[in-house]
This record gives sequence, C-alpha cells and structure tokens, in this order.
Amino acid sequence: MKPGGVVSIKRLKLFDYFTKNKMLILMFFVFVLGLIFSSITFSGSKAALISDKLFKFYVSARRDSGFISIVFSALLEYLAVTLAFFVSGASVVGVILSPALCFSVGLYYGTLTSFTYSAFSLKGIAFNSVIIIPAALVFSLCVFFAAKEAFMFSSVLLRLTMPKSRPINVSGEFKIYCGKFFIVIILSILSALIDAVVSVSFIKFFSFI
Repeated sequence: MKPGGVVSIKRLKLFDYFTKNKMLILMFFVFVLGLIFSSITFSGSKAALISDKLFKFYVSARRDSGFISIVFSALLEYLAVTLAFFVSGASVVGVILSPALCFSVGLYYGTLTSFTYSAFSLKGIAFNSVIIIPAALVFSLCVFFAAKEAFMFSSVLLRLTMPKSRPINVSGEFKIYCGKFFIVIILSILSALIDAVVSVSFIKFFSFI
C-alpha cells in the first residue's frame, strides 16, 4: 500500500465475510443473548435455587471421578445437545428450534458462570476460568455451527412446502448435512476431552465447593 493510502473496507472483504457467515453470526448473538438473560435473571431467589442445584450437579459429575468417567459423562451431555440440533434441523420446525436451542445453551453457561461468580467471588472467577470456560469455548463453537446448519437445512425443507418451490436433491443435501454434523461430533469429543483434563487436573484445588 502506498504511503498515505486509504484502507478500503471492500478490499478487506469484511462485508463479504459477514454476508457469507450471517447465520453463524446470528447464532452467536442468540447465544450471547442467552448469557446476558441468565446473568440478569438468575439472582432471584427461585432462580438462584435452580442455579445452585445446577452447579452442584456440574461439580458432582466431575469431582472424585476418573478421566474416562468424566469424558463419558461430558460427552453424553454434549452429544445430547448435538443430537437435538440435528433432529431439529431435519424438520421444518428447525428454523425456530435451532435458535431456541442455541439460546438455551447460552442460558445454561450463563447461569452456571454467573452463579459461580456470585457465590464464590474471586474463587468463582478462578473456577470459571480454569474449569468451565476451556471446554465451553470449544463446545460453543460446536453450538454455533450446529445451530447454523440445522437452521439452513430446515429452511431448505421449509421451502419445499411452498407451492412454487424449485426441485431440490434432498438426499444429496442430507448427506452433506450429516457430514457437517460429523465435524460437530468430532469437536464435541474434543470438548469432552478438554473438560476431563481440566477437571481431573484442577477441580481438587477448589475446596470451597
């Protein structure tokens, strides 16, 4: 670039990036909305009771458990969410259910981390940073991707119900859909492994639980 030149937004192709990934970005904001909503509402007495039970369940599944046991239990949780996205996307209601599921996952992590911070202050921040967030970051990527793919395939099925819809090779599209969810499963396994590693390595240091 010449000295004194102006950087063009078009040259950076930011607009193209947002256009091509608008559904992924939308699901990210839906997830964040779930985080924010849970952070605001969990402080009520009834919500706090639910948050406390959720936190105790999360810890009990990881404390005093072996590596394989944690991997297995965490993987069941992650695959259950993945399956929910897959099934919703394989029907016309996925255009509604996939964002709702994405919001629910954000609600779950927001409730968990907000309660931990509120109940244990600085120790809660440490617990979130070391135990919850590492696996949650990877699995959140799975959620965004799964929600986007479920929404897109569901919209394809929805268009087929329209009177003047174009013919679509549903079988071919479904194979592609399954292939993309195979990637989500691989990332879910990685999330479970990270979950088990940090839990086995560090949860014993949090005696306040």
